[in-house]
Amino acid sequence: MLILVGPSASGKTESAKIMINRYPISRVVTCTTRAKRINEIDGFDYHFVTDAQFMNLLKHNYFAETAVYNGYCYGTPLNELRDDKLIILEPQGLKSFLALKMCKIVAIFLKTKEETRIQRMESRKDLPEDIKRRIVADRIEFDVERIEGLDLTIDTSNISLSDLADCIFVNYRKILTEKTQGYQQISLFNQNNEEH
Repeated sequence: MLILVGPSASGKTESAKIMINRYPISRVVTCTTRAKRINEIDGFDYHFVTDAQFMNLLKHNYFAETAVYNGYCYGTPLNELRDDKLIILEPQGLKSFLALKMCKIVAIFLKTKEETRIQRMESRKDLPEDIKRRIVADRIEFDVERIEGLDLTIDTSNISLSDLADCIFVNYRKILTEKTQGYQQISLFNQNNEEH
């Protein structure tokens, strides 16, 4: 499973869309209690649920992990954990996924200069107060030095979204293959040890 981590306007969502259209990978559809935005489709962008529905799913162990972000609940269904899936998470979500040890994970951090991110947020018409709040919060939450479990960091400041998507996917496949081979070697080593 490919996990993308990065602050607001680092290119996560747009590069993910390109990858989905270009490569054999699809986005994990998570559940959220936040309201549907214009142009979002229920069941494609998110499964939009009420607070009560979310708590019921949580009670029935439906989620691999959950997180609260900007006051809303988010949860990843267990049946979405596969190699041909990608998900965008914040650092706490990554930590939860790594602790699960339910599938092979490749975590890639997208790093972008603050000035570039501010320009991107302005161009997508984010409110000035929201931009300021996100920039301040992201300095703490997305401090790459404090995020554990990352396999690769890519600077997205001066790369086109198309090239970024290619770079992410190529590195994902390479790292996933290395992890799979490493896993097989460990399994063979354990089998050999058990025989003695």
